[in-house]
Amino acid sequence: MIFAICLQMDCISNIQKLAWAKLTEAECLFEKHHWDGAYYTAGYTIELMLKAGICKTFGIENFYDENSGILKQLKFPQTFKSHDFEQLLLLSGVYTGLKRVILSDLALQAQWSSVCEWSEEVRYSGGKTAQDVETFLISVLGIALWIEKQL
Repeated sequence: MIFAICLQMDCISNIQKLAWAKLTEAECLFEKHHWDGAYYTAGYTIELMLKAGICKTFGIENFYDENSGILKQLKFPQTFKSHDFEQLLLLSGVYTGLKRVILSDLALQAQWSSVCEWSEEVRYSGGKTAQDVETFLISVLGIALWIEKQL
């Protein structure tokens, strides 16, 4: 049992590290004036943080192996592989907390609203401005920090 808890924590920690790495990559792209790439890459920060929450909520030891643990018992394991923030939020265990907090924290509410405009489909579009991306990066940071505190 202790070994399983250690594996789960390792999974959560590894996914969080990957999430922060995506934000760092996005910041590098931003500094090089690659606005669209920065925007696209930064979105994965939130996706990964929510997936870390899913690992915690469901006791998943290896999020990337559909044949291990609880994932092999699911009829639709791809549900966890979604890029949809609202769906991932529901599964992550932080839905109720975030929905409650954004009612009174207007800054966090604005950040969540900004973050929810992202989808993996933005890789096919362009036209983001420096201001668009700067606002988005700030929002991603705020939401990611909030999620991390919940885990």
